[in-house]
Amino acid sequence: IAPILWYTLSPIWNVVELNEPLPGDVTTQNKNSPATDNLERMSPEQKMEFEKAMEKMKDKVLEMNEVMDTPMVEIVAEGNFQARAHEVKGHARLIQHENNTILRFEDFETINGPDLHIYLSQDLGTADFIDLGKIRATKGNVNYPVDPSIDTKKYRNVLVWCEPFGVLFSYAELK
Repeated sequence: IAPILWYTLSPIWNVVELNEPLPGDVTTQNKNSPATDNLERMSPEQKMEFEKAMEKMKDKVLEMNEVMDTPMVEIVAEGNFQARAHEVKGHARLIQHENNTILRFEDFETINGPDLHIYLSQDLGTADFIDLGKIRATKGNVNYPVDPSIDTKKYRNVLVWCEPFGVLFSYAELK
């Protein structure tokens, strides 16, 4: 009995936190060059030069006629996580970025369990589902790549599923 109890209860205390950036998020791509505000550190001469430059530019209007060449991130569907067997917090979002589809968990938090998997399913069961693999984190913002061959209009439920016991921990309905 002790090994069975250890197997079923030990994952509960194992919290894995992950905070992955949103695909295409330019704010996270420039972390190596932080912006600093030099206004407070400027000498009086530098401040005067700055004020002169500002005075020159105040009446100039800048126009940009070029289309920005940044990849767009589109939220295709989303839903809030609902508790089934265990409490859960957060949102699930189906995101299209360039030619990739990503299932993203945001502000996600749940307890761990034995062999938890993330499924895309037609309903709240496992009659017709796609296994996206083992849960990658029990807390944070996590991206799960979705194979392009998967019909995401057909599989509109995200399940956190405990495989050994066949228990639905929580779910989100994507709308």
